[in-house]
Amino acid sequence: MAGKAARPANAIDQTRRMLSLVTYLRERPGARIADVARAFGITEDELVSDLDVLPMCGTSFRGGDLLDIDTDGERIWWHNPAALGADAAEPLRLA
Repeated sequence: MAGKAARPANAIDQTRRMLSLVTYLRERPGARIADVARAFGITEDELVSDLDVLPMCGTSFRGGDLLDIDTDGERIWWHNPAALGADAAEPLRLA
């Protein structure tokens, strides 16, 4: 995948980025992987790695409340944004 990391991320940087990523993706259904990686200043591989972790997050630990995010290799799809139970104006509360 294309792109060069600006700097190695520590756990705090990655957590901040992933929380921002949730909001970003909620507002942009079907966003292109390359565009999202560029917007966050990370490589496409780093983005895909983050996307592999996000389905383990949600408003509780029940399966229906976890984020259902996947890719088709080019675009990112979020199948259950309502699982957060909040509109885009409210702060996220994830478990």
